[in-house]
This record gives sequence, C-alpha cells and structure tokens, in this order.
Amino acid sequence: MLKGILLKNNLDARLLKFLSNAKVPSTKLLALESDASKRNYYRSKIKKKNFLIMDSSYEKNSLKSFVKISDWLSKKGYSTPDIFYRELSKGFCMIEDFGDSKFSTLKNKDMKEKYELSIQLLRSLSKKKPPNFLNKYSKFIFKQELNLFIDWYLFYNKNKARKAISLWNEIWDSLFCKVDNYNKKAVVLRDFHVDNLFWLRNRDGIKKIGLIDFQDAVIGHPCYDLVSLLQDVRVNISDKERCRLYNYYMYENKIDHKLFEESYFIFGTQRLIKIIGIFYRLKLLHKKENYIKFIPRTWELLKKNINYPQLKDLNDWFNKYVF
Repeated sequence: MLKGILLKNNLDARLLKFLSNAKVPSTKLLALESDASKRNYYRSKIKKKNFLIMDSSYEKNSLKSFVKISDWLSKKGYSTPDIFYRELSKGFCMIEDFGDSKFSTLKNKDMKEKYELSIQLLRSLSKKKPPNFLNKYSKFIFKQELNLFIDWYLFYNKNKARKAISLWNEIWDSLFCKVDNYNKKAVVLRDFHVDNLFWLRNRDGIKKIGLIDFQDAVIGHPCYDLVSLLQDVRVNISDKERCRLYNYYMYENKIDHKLFEESYFIFGTQRLIKIIGIFYRLKLLHKKENYIKFIPRTWELLKKNINYPQLKDLNDWFNKYVF
C-alpha cells in the first residue's frame, strides 16, 4: 500500500516548497497508491501522528471544491478530513489521515453495520438543505457522462452509427424526464463507494463513516448515492443483500416508493454505463489498466438493470447494437 518517494522533478520541487511551508519533513514522506484522478497523495508522520498531503496541482479547482464542500459537510455533522494547512492557489493541502480502514480493505469484516450506517448517513444527508454554491445535476451532465460509453467504448476509433446514436439520445432524453421531477433535491456526493468510505471505529453514529473524494458533489436525486453504494462494481454484493439494504433505506422513508425505485434503476443504469466509458478511457488515454478488472461485474449489473420494465427500450437498444 505504501511506498517511498524520490523528489526529483519540477512537480516535486513545488511539493517540497509546500512541505517546507507546512513544516513537514520531506524525508518522512510516503507515496500512496494513485487513484483514477490526477491527484497524488502522500503520508507523513509528525510526532507519531499521520497526516496526508494532497497534491492537486493539476486539479486546483477540484481542491477548492473539496475544501468548500468539506467545510459544509463537517458543519452538518459528517466526518470529513480536518484540513491543517492549505495553499489552494498552488493546489496543495495537508489533511487528516483516516488511516487504512477503507471499506474496500475491510471485506467480509462485519460489513453489515458499516453498510447500514452508510445508509443512515445518506438518509440524513437527503434531509439537509443543499448549499447554494453546489451546481445542479443537469441534463447536460447526465448526457455528457453517457457519452463516455459511446466515445471510449462502443465507437472508439470507429464511425458512429447515426441511427444508433439518434435512438440512444431519444431513449435517454425520455428517461431523464422521468427522473427530473425528483432531481435537484438533495446533496449528492457522486462517488459514494467503498474506496471513498472509511470506518472510524472510535467515533459515534454516522460519524464512524469517514468521507473523502466529494469534490464533485452536486444537487441531485437522493437515490444517486444509494445506487453508487449498492451497485458498486468494486465489491461483490449478493442480490439478496442488495435488496435488504435497499429496503433498509426505504423503511419508514416518507417518499414515493414507486417513483424512487424507477429513479434508482435509471440513475443506476446511467452510472454503470458511464463507468464502462471511464474505465476504458483510463486504460486507453491514461494507461491505467487496473480498473478493467471491474468491467465484467459492471456488465453483470448493467444487464440486470436493463431488465427493469421501464428500461425496455434501452434493453432493446443494447440487444440490437451492443450484445
């Protein structure tokens, strides 16, 4: 998980300057495994306490969003990393280290409590009035994400079939209309999955759930983060357990259950399609091969989703142009 780092190039020189300003000894810096973003993370120990250095110098606006949303979430009672030192204009900050208790590393270790607390957190979050500074999850974003599948998987280095694309757009325009009445109602973190959730066992209630990677949060549909958690391609959740957790979220939840279920499958399907495009883009453009291993499970979940009755037209489209 951890490895040493040698600071040699120009980026490292900027990092060294930040470390000097933050009074962090560079000799004790360890690099963490990179994720799907352009950010880099380093762990440093000072007086027996671990800190993380976030290098977001290639995504400075992303870091600014992270800090702003982190502050809002923290004030609302959720566990986000404390920020100890920042240089936002340069894309660096020093934050609290949640340790090595990522959900993705705690497989089969009493995950029932962890998932249920995560769902309690989502129910709580859905009742908070969204801050005005968040963007709304628009039809443009919805369609832009779907195009990742078209551009990086289905028609990568191929001429796009006009009829297929036209029908694709028609289907998704119709599906977005079905969910939009309940869209833009809640804070949606967007990447609510096992790699971004930490188990903080010494805290109480939903504060046991440590949150990271929420800089792309929007105002959207409350089902989005739920489906991100329950249809997470990184872990194998049984259909029975997924159904149980879904019902756990819905229990005594005063919302239209039928409309919520429809939105759950529409957003879940859109998200899985987006993921296929993202993982292939990571492979083809950024030479990051390690996400391709999740593609089979992504397809497995997608094929189940499009059997949902309200997705019949999409199911027909996939049978005609993909399968």
